[in-house]
Amino acid sequence: MKDALVRQGVALMLRGFEVDPADSNYKDTPRRVAKLYRELFTPAHNNMAVFPEKHDNMILLRGHSVVGVCPHHLLPVQFKVWLGYIPDHNVLGLSKLGRIIEDQLTGPVLQETLTERIASAMMQAVSPRGVAVVVSGSHGCMQLRGLRTQADIVTSSMRGVFLLNPPAREEFLRLIGRIE
Repeated sequence: MKDALVRQGVALMLRGFEVDPADSNYKDTPRRVAKLYRELFTPAHNNMAVFPEKHDNMILLRGHSVVGVCPHHLLPVQFKVWLGYIPDHNVLGLSKLGRIIEDQLTGPVLQETLTERIASAMMQAVSPRGVAVVVSGSHGCMQLRGLRTQADIVTSSMRGVFLLNPPAREEFLRLIGRIE
């Protein structure tokens, strides 16, 4: 991310809002906004701790919360992510499940793209027998304009056994509370 360009853009927006850039409330706004986006789009270093382990049952991270930004309006999106996988010969360190999600938030992103990125990253990290991802997003743009709803959007990506084996998919959906 190029902080100087973001600061210039925010300064232009402030001019468009007809605010006094010398006002103490706005003087540091371009720098603060650039810092905010740099922090938001810079995931923590993640050393994908993978352990050779024979394990046949599902491993599931339920309801991991992250914040992203929609590419259409640059407004925040509150995401909740459920990520499950059935290992083949490797398991991922448990805390890395959340990190693999956060690693996909390096800039504004469509929810549909985020969902697919998470599934692909898991497939690449541990080559499991299957990956299941469900993402629920509460979009600022839907809350503040247009429809003005508090509803969430749900996307999913199923790979391997979760795509090909309905009982595995049903178990995942039951465990995350999406079906009874």
